[in-house]
Amino acid sequence: MKNKNVIGALWMIASVVLFQAMYTTVKYCGVQLSAIQMTFVRSWFQMLILMPLLFKYGFHIMKTKQYKNYTFRLFFGVSNIVSSFYAFSKIQMATATALSFTSPLFNIIMAYLILREKAGINKTVATCLGFVGTLIVLNPSVGISVPELSALLAAFTLAVTYIYVQKLSHTEHPVAMLMYFGIACFVLTIYPAITHWTPMSAQTYFHVFMIALESTVAQYCVIQAYKIAKTTVVSPLNYLQIPISALIGYFMYQETIDMRFVIGVLIILITSFYVVQKK
Repeated sequence: MKNKNVIGALWMIASVVLFQAMYTTVKYCGVQLSAIQMTFVRSWFQMLILMPLLFKYGFHIMKTKQYKNYTFRLFFGVSNIVSSFYAFSKIQMATATALSFTSPLFNIIMAYLILREKAGINKTVATCLGFVGTLIVLNPSVGISVPELSALLAAFTLAVTYIYVQKLSHTEHPVAMLMYFGIACFVLTIYPAITHWTPMSAQTYFHVFMIALESTVAQYCVIQAYKIAKTTVVSPLNYLQIPISALIGYFMYQETIDMRFVIGVLIILITSFYVVQKK
C-alpha cells in the first residue's frame, strides 16, 4: 500500500505542475480569446491527442453503462473548465488558485446531497471556517467581481466533478473518460464559440494546443492518482498549486499578495486539509 501511495502521490504532483503550466497559458491567451472559445478549440486538440490512444486500446473502451454518472461528470466538468478559464484569464493567478481550493469544502456539502454522507460536527465547523477564509480572500467590503464569482463556481463544479470522477474511475478506462470529456466540451461550446469567434493566429492555435495537451495529461494524472492511492494521500498535494501560482504570478505578471490574502489562504488550506484527512 505504501508503494501505491507513493506512486499515486507522484501522479498528483505531476498534475499540479501541468495544471499550473496550463493556467499560465490560459492567462496569456485570455487577453485575446474568450473562455468559451478557448474551451472549444481545446476540445478539438484534446480529441486529436487522445485518438492514437483510442486506436491503441480499442474503441470498445468507450462502451459504458454509466450513463447517469457520465452525464453529471461531463456537465459539471465542462462548466468547471469554462468558469476556471474565465477566472484565471481575468484575476490574479494566486487568487484564482486559492479560491479553487474551496472545492473540498463544497465537496462536503455535495457529498451529503449526492451520496448522503454525513459530515459530522467537526467537519461542519471546519467547512464554515473555510468559507470565512474565502470571504477574507475575496474581501467583500470592496466588492466581489464576476471573475471571483466564476472562480468560486469553478470550485463548486470541480467538487461535483470529482465525486463522479471517483465513481467512474472504478469501472471506466481513463482514455474513455477523457475522450468523452473532449466530446462534451465540443458539443456544449460549439454554438457560443462560433457565434462570438475571434480570429486566431498560428501562434495562438499552438498555445491553445498546449493548453489541451497540458490539461489532458494533467487530468490523466489525476485519474491515475485517485485510482492508485488513497484520497487522503493525494488530495492534499493539490495545495502545492497555491505557492506555485503565486510565484508564477509574481515573476511573470508582476502580481503581488498582501497579508490579508495570506491569512485567508491559510484558513482555507488548514480547513480543507482537515476535511480531506478526516474522510
